[in-house]
Amino acid sequence: MVRKSITCISLLFIGCGITYFGLDYHNQLTSLSTNELLVEKYFEKEKTNNKQNSNPKKNNYIAILEIPKIKFKRGLYKIDNPLSNIDKNIIFLDSSDMPNEKNSRVIIVGHSGATSNAYFKNLYKLKKSNNLLLYYDNIKYTYKITDIYEVVKNGTLALESNKDKKMLTLVTCKGNTKQLVIVATLTKQKKF
Repeated sequence: MVRKSITCISLLFIGCGITYFGLDYHNQLTSLSTNELLVEKYFEKEKTNNKQNSNPKKNNYIAILEIPKIKFKRGLYKIDNPLSNIDKNIIFLDSSDMPNEKNSRVIIVGHSGATSNAYFKNLYKLKKSNNLLLYYDNIKYTYKITDIYEVVKNGTLALESNKDKKMLTLVTCKGNTKQLVIVATLTKQKKF
């Protein structure tokens, strides 16, 4: 009797685990599909009708972050858009500049880990000199990674800044106690 109960409980836990990971996997595929469509829509919009940039729809990306080294491409919403939420996407930090501003400091954050919203889960694979691409307002910004470091995760993040250069910083968690910070400097920009 005890053995049957243990078996039943074990099967119940296994079933729940499979259901959880199955749903998470389904959500991840749905999110990737939606992202690919919105990325495609972003580039089509930029090529065909620049006037749409001044008043983008709420569900359209305003920028695309591409990291060729890890085959990453994901869009970003305006900071004040309700879809610009760390639990749903990568986001511009509230204090971030936009890349077209003079000596801008663009800061993008995202989750890492094993869940369906862990878009920055492969940032640890990046190395100095890898490129980061940011498409914004019909311009492709190419940044080269110049520094990678970790800081203690305490709810705040102090970033060093070079006021004479345009920079892009990516931030994600590394375990429960640290944050991974990747700093890149603009090397070129051109219309696309």
